[in-house]
Amino acid sequence: MHRTAFLPGMLTVLVVLSACSPTAVAPSPSIVVAPSSAAAWQSASPSQSSTPTNAPTTSPTEDPVSGTPYTVQRGDTLAAIARSYGTTTQQLQAWNGDRYPSLAASPNVIEPGWVLTVSSEPNVTPRPTPMAAPSPPPTGSGCTAANRVSAGSAQTFRTIPDAGPGVALTFDMGGRMDPAVDIMSFLVANDVCATIFATGVMSQTEQGQQVMAIIRAHPELFEIANHTMYHCDLARGGGGSPSTDPCTGGPFSADRIRRELADAEAILRDGTGQNPQPYWRPPYGSINQAVLDAAASAGYTKTFLWDIDTVDWKPITDGGPTAEQIAARVVGNAVNGSNVLFHLGGYETLDSLRLIVPGLRDRGFTLTSLSDLLN
Repeated sequence: MHRTAFLPGMLTVLVVLSACSPTAVAPSPSIVVAPSSAAAWQSASPSQSSTPTNAPTTSPTEDPVSGTPYTVQRGDTLAAIARSYGTTTQQLQAWNGDRYPSLAASPNVIEPGWVLTVSSEPNVTPRPTPMAAPSPPPTGSGCTAANRVSAGSAQTFRTIPDAGPGVALTFDMGGRMDPAVDIMSFLVANDVCATIFATGVMSQTEQGQQVMAIIRAHPELFEIANHTMYHCDLARGGGGSPSTDPCTGGPFSADRIRRELADAEAILRDGTGQNPQPYWRPPYGSINQAVLDAAASAGYTKTFLWDIDTVDWKPITDGGPTAEQIAARVVGNAVNGSNVLFHLGGYETLDSLRLIVPGLRDRGFTLTSLSDLLN
């Protein structure tokens, strides 16, 4: 039996194809993610109940000696399998819990290749799935980017308090640029609002200019924010991208911090037609009170860190996450007002977004900008 290995501590998204052949193939809804709270989400359509029609209502019985096996496929959920075979998720847990102990605590997580007992009778075939009406094209679900807040007093955010059921997808553009344009095009095609934290130097590259043009063309979806000129570690010195030369000399003075922000601001204004003030993100998340004070004196009073770090800047070959692991982390851990950190040059970012966007929407979140959450 094929089993899938996952990193310790990671939530699980089921998108790995099984090497096993199913006895009978049941309908496979979209991806399955293990939620991090009691607000568990099902990957089936919101109109579908997690309990099948005419399903047994008696207490679960013991695992039958003989019955119908089913090999879990990519995209399956326990609820969908239960619907297909006219049983309940509780019964499937009872029949298969000894073989797969994690089912008792995490029924929303099943792995391709698992062989589940789905009926006490042998050779039962799945029920036919009614033809559903075509799904409407994806929408932004009310996302907004053109409502930037005023400077006001200095504030630092990880999540956005009192934001309601919205999640901000934020993208840093301060280093590697592939596949930045493809990511932006995906967001446009799927009506996803986002906040883009760009450095001045990367905004001047060929791909950076294309990103700026997309932001300019879609102010209803994208807002620009400042990520400094050279991506230096302002609190400690060092860092930098694509060159470390502008970042030498230890911690930055207030004047040097203001110059980093002002130089980037001029480029971002010219490229997008938007004033990035008062939004900025310190490179590496490196801040102290002196850095915050200097940024505020330059008009950047809203400092954005993050509550979910995708670590998408790290390639798989160096121990970085797969697209499935990124999606599990984001969809499983998102809460109202979450501020998710991606990179436009992230290695698995684009593939992860193909899972994250429908996954978060299935959980009832609006994918929107930081401005929208703040408002």
